[in-house]
Amino acid sequence: MSLIHRKFLRSLRDARERGIPVSSVPATCNSALTALETCGALKRRNSGRGEVVLVSNNVAFSLYVGRHFPLGIEETGDLPEDRVSGVRLFGDAKTAQRGRCEGVFVRSHKPEASLVSTDGVALRAGEMTASFGVAALTLGIGRRWLFSGTVAVVENAEPFWQYERELPEVDLAIFASGRLSERALAWLASDDMGTCSLVHWGDYDPVGCMEFIRLRERCGTRVTMHLPNRVEELLPRFGKPGLLSDQLDTLAALRSLDVPFEVISLLAMFDRFRRGLEQEALLI
Repeated sequence: MSLIHRKFLRSLRDARERGIPVSSVPATCNSALTALETCGALKRRNSGRGEVVLVSNNVAFSLYVGRHFPLGIEETGDLPEDRVSGVRLFGDAKTAQRGRCEGVFVRSHKPEASLVSTDGVALRAGEMTASFGVAALTLGIGRRWLFSGTVAVVENAEPFWQYERELPEVDLAIFASGRLSERALAWLASDDMGTCSLVHWGDYDPVGCMEFIRLRERCGTRVTMHLPNRVEELLPRFGKPGLLSDQLDTLAALRSLDVPFEVISLLAMFDRFRRGLEQEALLI
């Protein structure tokens, strides 16, 4: 359930006598409409050239509302800041776009590499990587993390675990886990990480290009894409046509933007070879 569902239920409650036009029901509320009709809470009635839907059983309607909105359906302006708030406000943890905290995997093959928090705690990423293979930190609990050096944002898991093979000059690698979260993006764009040079290493496809642009828009020209000459050599041999054919809308969007030279180069390769390349190909 979401804010749209709450507004829909409130409109039904406030229009008990006259009902609301079926044509005005948001598409995202169709399943709720079906459930309310099935349990007998609503009924339909012809009205002019169409139909309206109205509450036919107050008890059934109230039970449905209470089940999905424990605090009621009044307009409060509240938005779930985390999954606990999602349950409290909407009876559904997934209404929250993010949790209160977020864990981030980092790795460094440089023994001296450390992140330092604003309260003086040191996360010795290099030592932890040597001992355990990975280090981790938490964003979103008030503690802010600072780092200075070259940071790689790596899209997929296998390249993250082997990043030093391809990016030996990098001081710290961060696992994006696909699409970098808004919280992690805000961290990289903050003053705490403002002295870092950022290298984006993702798939060489339209989505990967969009993620690079998204990072660059927030962090500026200190962001570059890892685009070695081998990409053009590997594309015709290991590229996948589906990486373009399944992303045609994103590809069209890229062509409409004023994009960095790395993306211009990739667009030319896409046109030439009609395929994209997964970043794992660079580890062959």
